[in-house]
Amino acid sequence: MKRFRPRSGGIELKLRGEEVDALDLMMPVLSTVGSDDGDPAAERLSVAAYPEDREAQAEYGRLMDPELDKHRMMDRAVVASSLEAARRGSVRLDPAEADSWLMVMNETRLVLAARLGIEEEGWGTAVGTRRRPQPEMALLVYLTEVQDDLIQALADQVPEG
Repeated sequence: MKRFRPRSGGIELKLRGEEVDALDLMMPVLSTVGSDDGDPAAERLSVAAYPEDREAQAEYGRLMDPELDKHRMMDRAVVASSLEAARRGSVRLDPAEADSWLMVMNETRLVLAARLGIEEEGWGTAVGTRRRPQPEMALLVYLTEVQDDLIQALADQVPEG
């Protein structure tokens, strides 16, 4: 079953119950970013615009962080709402909602990768070499698959007009 299907003017989202449960894990993962000192996820989500200039970076953060936080919260609310609706059946995502899904999945993947110490491409080939499976790695692999499905559905859309 395809999770995402292109439809006129949007994307249809259809999930099985266990998939909704798995995707619901994104919100608790994201809500813990920065809650511990030294959380590598906080740094991964806050890439410095001016890494060589502390003063400029502080000013950038002062001006942009509230706006970035606001948009992240809006994206998360869209995803949470559509996940709740997906428990009852298929959901139609408009282009902005599909973008919110991409943003939230990508942020969650960045957080998980930072906490797992993944810093470069090719991490997927190392998944099978770990002795004890890690729940965070399983979620990262799953989110990568779901994100790929959404990207493919977006690519398969027929332009309107």
